[in-house]
Amino acid sequence: MKNSSVIIKSTKYGITLILDELVSFEELVKDICYKFAQSRKFWGNSELIITLQGRELSPEETTCIVEAIELNSDVKVILIEDKNVIRDIRMKDKIDKYYADDIYVNAKIIKGSIKNKSKITSDSSIVILGDVKKGAKVEAKGNIIIIGTLEGEVYAGYPDDKTMYVVAQEFLTDVVTIGGITKEPKMHKKWYQRTSKRESEPLGVIVWNGNELLIEPLKSGILKHIK
Repeated sequence: MKNSSVIIKSTKYGITLILDELVSFEELVKDICYKFAQSRKFWGNSELIITLQGRELSPEETTCIVEAIELNSDVKVILIEDKNVIRDIRMKDKIDKYYADDIYVNAKIIKGSIKNKSKITSDSSIVILGDVKKGAKVEAKGNIIIIGTLEGEVYAGYPDDKTMYVVAQEFLTDVVTIGGITKEPKMHKKWYQRTSKRESEPLGVIVWNGNELLIEPLKSGILKHIK
C-alpha cells in the first residue's frame, strides 16, 4: 500500500498539513478528503488554524484544500498559515467569511499570549495567537483578532475609526474600545442564552448605531454589518 501524500500533525493552535511535493495536486486533494472523512468523529465541530508545509501552493490550490477539509469533516478553517503568513483565503461569494476582506494585509502577527503590563501597538491590524492577559494592553489602527481569551484592554480603530472590530474566542473583560468609544459590549438575549452553553463560540464586537458596542457570535453574521 502506498504512503499517503499528506501527514497531519497537531499544533498548539490547530494542525499542520505536511504535503508531498512530488505527487499531483489531484492526488493530494483526494488524500486530504479521505483522511478527514475517515477522522470526522475525531475532529468533531472544531475551529482550527491550518498550517501548510512541504510544497508551493497557488491561492486557488490553497482554497481548494480548505474546501476539501470542510466538505469532508465538520471542521471550520478559521485561519491558514503559509510561509509564516496568516491569512483568510476564503473566496468572496463562494464561502461565508468570518472576517472582512484584506484583514491580514500588513497585519502584525503575535505568536503567543500578551502578558500582564505588556503593551502591543500596530499601525494596521493585529492577530494574536494566544490570550491577552489581565493588565495587558493592545492598540491598533485596524482590527484586533485574538485566537484566545481577552482579559486585558483593547483599542481597535485607534484613534477614531469606528468601522473596525474586535474578535476573541472568549471575552472576560468588561469594556472594549473601538474608534474612541469605550463601553461594555451588549449582546442580544437570544445569543446570550446560546453562547452561555457553548464556551467555544468565537465572538465579535462592532460599533452599532453610532455609539454603542454590539457583541455577538461570529456565526450570527455580525461582521457583515460593517460597511
